[in-house]
Amino acid sequence: MRRAYSIVVSAGLAPALILGACLVLAVSPTLVPAELSGLVRYGPFLLAVLGGAIGWWFNRGRAVFVMALLLICYWLLVGNGAGISAEGLAFLRIATLYLIPINLLLLGFTAERGVLNPRGIARMLVLGLQIFVMLMLAGQPDVGSALHRVLDTRFFVSTGVLGAMPHPAMILSVIAVVLLLIRHKPLETSFAAAIIAIDVATVMGTGVIQYGYLAATGVVLAGLAQEAWRMAFVDDLTGLPGRRALGHAMAELGNQYAIAMLDVDHFKKFNDTYGHDVGDIVLKKVARELARVGGGGKAFRFGGEEFTVVFAGRSAERAHEPLEALRKRISDNKITPPEKNKAVSVTISVGISERDDDTTDPWAVLKRADQKLYEAKQSGRNRIVV
Repeated sequence: MRRAYSIVVSAGLAPALILGACLVLAVSPTLVPAELSGLVRYGPFLLAVLGGAIGWWFNRGRAVFVMALLLICYWLLVGNGAGISAEGLAFLRIATLYLIPINLLLLGFTAERGVLNPRGIARMLVLGLQIFVMLMLAGQPDVGSALHRVLDTRFFVSTGVLGAMPHPAMILSVIAVVLLLIRHKPLETSFAAAIIAIDVATVMGTGVIQYGYLAATGVVLAGLAQEAWRMAFVDDLTGLPGRRALGHAMAELGNQYAIAMLDVDHFKKFNDTYGHDVGDIVLKKVARELARVGGGGKAFRFGGEEFTVVFAGRSAERAHEPLEALRKRISDNKITPPEKNKAVSVTISVGISERDDDTTDPWAVLKRADQKLYEAKQSGRNRIVV
């Protein structure tokens, strides 16, 4: 379970695989059967519509915006710029190399605001305004040619990769990719990968631009899927897997395992005395320690101030040692609430139970661990009961 979970939540794995596959197809287009060539050409449209629909369903306004942006930019390029002149089309090709990284970078550092609300609608209006201005400028050959010369700036004479793109656009893309990757979140990572895909296709030549947009829409769709998975299985506050993920882990358990239930002592007092913000700090502190519990244990947030640790293939006795080390680490590290001069101790109480011949259902074992947790709290807290 631990290994599978790590692979699924890895923000960069899916984009890397998609980028690699599209790069192989771009380099060796003969790998695509003739009867499927239309799928490559129209694939970006299909993926963009699918991703936009999924983003709409999950109320992910940023994903809907990006898919709309990629769909429109691709249509402008492969649709011969909506019938505009060659000069206007050249301007559009250059303009998209600026438009896409700027918008994706801004969205990567903007909070999610949904779709059908004033801010979500405002985003789409901003996109529409950008495209409208681009088309108006591209429709005037003299203006399009002048802007093309401005945007197609080179700081020095170069060939190869450095000469394939305008240098300001290249610098802008590098900055956007680095900043988005630093965020290390599925959707933001997919934005960075989309920029890379389009830039690589541009460097390789306009003949492979469809592969760039195929990869770009594919990675954003993958990022959206990972984002939806994270919403369903990962607790936002603590970063630990949530109760739904716990259910999947329980279903995978074998014939030997131990389950621990623990919660924060006097947690209501923390909230009442110092406020919910401090309560959140306490939960995050406990979660950070739980994430490295050791002993093969996998931690989950059960709900409120309660957490669960599952030890697959271990007895309750063997699970006791890493949990005792966890209890000591938490109690030894005090926190200082904001605007308070006095440090406060945080402690936990733990109950452990294991599978035996009388109790084979994991949820029954968990319930028994919860009863042990109650005994630990009744007997003085800051202790473990097996």
